[in-house]
Amino acid sequence: MLDRIIAAKWALDSTYHDRMYAIALRRIQNGQAPFEVSQDRPTPYLVDVERPNIGASAGYNRLARANTKSGQVLVLPMLGAISRYGDLCSYGAEDYASWLMEMNQDDTMSAAVLNLNGPGGEVDGIEMLGEVIKHSKKPIVAYVAGWAASAHYWIASQCREIVMESLTTSSVGSIGVLAMHVDATEFYKNEGLKVTIIRSDGSDNKARFNSVEPLTPELEAEIRGELTVIRGTFISKVLSMRPKITDTADTPNGVFSGKMYNGKEALSNGLADRIGYLGDAIYRADLLARKQAA
Repeated sequence: MLDRIIAAKWALDSTYHDRMYAIALRRIQNGQAPFEVSQDRPTPYLVDVERPNIGASAGYNRLARANTKSGQVLVLPMLGAISRYGDLCSYGAEDYASWLMEMNQDDTMSAAVLNLNGPGGEVDGIEMLGEVIKHSKKPIVAYVAGWAASAHYWIASQCREIVMESLTTSSVGSIGVLAMHVDATEFYKNEGLKVTIIRSDGSDNKARFNSVEPLTPELEAEIRGELTVIRGTFISKVLSMRPKITDTADTPNGVFSGKMYNGKEALSNGLADRIGYLGDAIYRADLLARKQAA
């Protein structure tokens, strides 16, 4: 878990990152594990399914669905920080992608709504999930109750439409990528420990991004370059599905600078399409499905 927090690249809102960083560092200083991770994943919305799909996964059969004119609309909650395999107390990008692919093969389903509320997550797996959403045969609509920051917005941006709950209390954005480095050398020194990493001949670049060696200016520049490439991919994916956005990657303080925007601002700058509640998002998904079938 610690290696994921420190070494992984995250499309994550900075305020959430800073809070988690402070908690992890405080626990490390107290000689504890960085986080206490529950072994129980949160249960998605439950629904009584009189005739579950034969051959469908148990997780898919337990997801909520709404009966509409076009058929059933799947309601898929994407709440909290996202990792690829869901080991941060939530379902992961692999789970979501699998269920959306099942939805596309399910004749009883006409569309899906992603119920998004979270700070983003680990970059690994998000591009894959976004492609599954973007190329879905059936319409997928994003619904943002509270916030869809960073990786959550990457996911939302690949949907046919984005519905935000409020003009003022819902927000989207934080388009950007970061990585966290914890220099624990002083901590180990104060504990009377000296850590030495011995690399084999020819392995000079092995595991240079770690917490027991200071971050050199050269390595910092290298990591920043890698993050910049990922940011470029993030931006290109957003622009491919959000043509109303007029900002470019280099627009000063623009939508790609990492800022968050409330519902009113998001509507004006092309980051979202309309304001409504979950029922409105389900209606939009149903309407898109009916138009597609016409």
